[in-house]
Amino acid sequence: KLQFLYFIGEGPCTHQHMAHKANIFSLWIINKSGGLVYNKDFVGKAQLEVNTLLKISGMFHGMHAISKEFAPQVPGLSVDPNDCGGIEVIEADGFKFFCFESATGIKFLCSTEPSVHNATNFLESVYILYSDYVLKNPFYILYSDYVLKNPFYEVDQFGIGQPIRVDRFDIKLDSLIKEWNP
Repeated sequence: KLQFLYFIGEGPCTHQHMAHKANIFSLWIINKSGGLVYNKDFVGKAQLEVNTLLKISGMFHGMHAISKEFAPQVPGLSVDPNDCGGIEVIEADGFKFFCFESATGIKFLCSTEPSVHNATNFLESVYILYSDYVLKNPFYILYSDYVLKNPFYEVDQFGIGQPIRVDRFDIKLDSLIKEWNP
């Protein structure tokens, strides 16, 4: 049961960062085309099938893109719709789903327990790990880099990215999770 959608931006709709401890259930990384390139569960929550994960990530990508086109109208606040960065939080009965979008359009999402107020610091830390250990890995190929260098490579027009399989990223992510999960 969906309860609230929050939007972020440069203006008044931005939320404050939370304390350092949170119970984080899972992490998803979605590329700028809407493809799920990384998924990891940290707590014994029920896992979804791969096809379901792909559908949900694509659906979230579409909802996030649509949400950038409008901002909530709050009486007494003047919020420029162009400042709205999209969905930040989805609250449900048994969890919250947080999103951080990088400047390049990569979305970092995590599910947490409902009592967590904000997981932006955690997602920004994951983004730093992603930048340091995935993007700087010479064996990891972004879709756009590969297609530009190999114009005859046949892939669909949606540019499904290469899944992230970088051991150092997993090791550092596990260390980060130990810091965050009580």
